[in-house]
Amino acid sequence: MNVHADLTPDHKVIAEKRGALVEFGGVTKSYGPVTALRPTSLRIEAGEFFAIIGPSGSGKSTLLGITAGFIVPSAGMIRIDGADIVAVPPYSRNFGMVFQNYALFPHMTVAENIGFPLRMRGVAKTEKAERVARALAMVRLEGLGDRRPSELSGGQQQRVALARAAVYDPLLLLMDEPLGALDKNLREEMQEEIKKFQKALGVTVIYVTHDQQEAAAMADRLAIMRNGRLEQIGSPRQLYERPQNIFVAGFLGEASILPVSKATPLAGGFAVAELAGGGSVEAVASTGVGEALCIRPECIVVGPEAEHTDNVFAAQVEEAVYANGSVRYRLRLDGSGHVVNARFSTRPDLVLMQPGQRTKVGWARRDGLLIEGRPET
Repeated sequence: MNVHADLTPDHKVIAEKRGALVEFGGVTKSYGPVTALRPTSLRIEAGEFFAIIGPSGSGKSTLLGITAGFIVPSAGMIRIDGADIVAVPPYSRNFGMVFQNYALFPHMTVAENIGFPLRMRGVAKTEKAERVARALAMVRLEGLGDRRPSELSGGQQQRVALARAAVYDPLLLLMDEPLGALDKNLREEMQEEIKKFQKALGVTVIYVTHDQQEAAAMADRLAIMRNGRLEQIGSPRQLYERPQNIFVAGFLGEASILPVSKATPLAGGFAVAELAGGGSVEAVASTGVGEALCIRPECIVVGPEAEHTDNVFAAQVEEAVYANGSVRYRLRLDGSGHVVNARFSTRPDLVLMQPGQRTKVGWARRDGLLIEGRPET
């Protein structure tokens, strides 16, 4: 199977279509005294691939369920291309939906599964056959229309679910952990498949997952949720490089988080921060002066080269781990005793340091970010 195959002419015609503009205004959901979703306002652009991530109980599935119409919100509005749909029943919203377990009918063939939404909409037999054939071609399952779902691999079943969700050209496609049942290698392959599929359709996608790497690899923008509210929204790069608080920094990748006792603003969006326990650094203060310093592991320089960075510390190696062409160091800074993690690619001639070895550690001031929240001690 060639996952890099070019779009067919039919695909290019479909790609000219655009998805729906989705707007949430103050959407909330409570179950008695329990608030599952706090007032949520959000705008998802037409044709955008938008991912929602967060831990269990964060509210992401509640928001998706409200969008689909399966859950009635306690308050707020949802507009699709300007029209409020809160009172519209699920079957009339004309949204595509892809589930983690595929939800295919085992007694139907692949073609019958894909054509089921068209049959329910009363589409004529000839047109239905044409649209099913087009959908099969789009997901590269030509020739498999007569098979049962049980005769397909997990990845092929997921393609059938995608084709069924898109066969009636919905403006909005909702995906709830669609790759959760697949193994790691197949998940990565299907990430590319789904993204190409979405671009070909031009459909707006709201994609819910607990997998941060999956969301970052696929989404144009993503939202991180916690305790029923949105923590931060932005592109994967924005959220990784400029998290606003400790939760976002830790949820979307590894980071060294150091407590700050005092910070004084400087010109140009920087600040001087005094670390709790001793030492000071210069760092970015784009959202004001926060209570913690965040540094990503790939930004930390270890060894003699650290002397040429803006923030330099003597340190001791506590742990050195080699894996798949990269090395990860855990280092304890002199004075304050804070621990930072460094990660970088190795070279054949690189001599790895060992635990107990003394070294220098440093990072550029543009690579340290002051964020909100107090680190756990």
